[in-house]
Amino acid sequence: MKLQNFLPTGHFWDNALSILNARKRLGYFPNPRKPRSFNEHILAQKWAFRGDLALASRVTDKAEVKKWLSEIGMEHLIVPTLGVYKNTWDIEAFHFEGELIAKSTHGSGEALIRTAQNGKAFSLEDLEVFRSWFSEDYYKRSREPNYKGLSKRIIVEPLLRDETGNPPKDFKFFCADGEPFAVQVDHGRYTHHTRQLYDTSWQLLPYSMCYDRNPVPMRKPVLLDKALEAARQLSKGFGFVRVDFYFMPSGLKLGEMTFFPGNGAERFSPAEGDAQLGRQIRKVSFTADQTAGMQKRKA
Repeated sequence: MKLQNFLPTGHFWDNALSILNARKRLGYFPNPRKPRSFNEHILAQKWAFRGDLALASRVTDKAEVKKWLSEIGMEHLIVPTLGVYKNTWDIEAFHFEGELIAKSTHGSGEALIRTAQNGKAFSLEDLEVFRSWFSEDYYKRSREPNYKGLSKRIIVEPLLRDETGNPPKDFKFFCADGEPFAVQVDHGRYTHHTRQLYDTSWQLLPYSMCYDRNPVPMRKPVLLDKALEAARQLSKGFGFVRVDFYFMPSGLKLGEMTFFPGNGAERFSPAEGDAQLGRQIRKVSFTADQTAGMQKRKA
């Protein structure tokens, strides 16, 4: 178990640990009080969250976000749910069919993909994995405030497949003050993982983060404009949020909403991409502030 699970929580400790983690991984001391780089902007949101933190916690929860989508009239984005479980006994007793994926509603990154046989999808080893998920407090591990106090549950969904028969690519829209400014696309997640970043006009950017950059541009997705508009609606009211979509033959489906990608400590390649993407956040936020000011003066 990681050391941060045993250290005190609260604003000071959460931010101190986050800054030290970023220093170790990035090679420079980030300044969240005067953010310039992309990672500093992410850490700045930990220092002083911009937006409704209670709503951010709700949409972080992989089950609660679906209720929220229904409330705001965006049911078409919801991935179907096979079940939400508070313990492993209920999972073991449930009768499943077909391909499915299990995730924790309160954590990040965990997933099991299985195919049910005779109604049973999960082995005894899988149930042990679920017990470890139930025991984890992702807030203590990451110090991301939106995870604090989330109910610990497992959500099971049908496994999505695109027109090629493969699990769909997820397109991750970086948004600042309700406006998308970059799109992340991952390739070969289960083979040779590479990553691309595009601007909103679908121009491939000359840097990547965390994984090697795939230099071959993708064709502009048919659903890009619809996804940009949906990202604007979902990100409204937050300083920064990454909105993830699956592009399906039937339309868009929401994957998740992430407020602290990489925990503010993802290395860029080349390194100057960190500063370049940070400038994009400032540009978008400055435009949003100007627009808000003009609207106030008109009112």
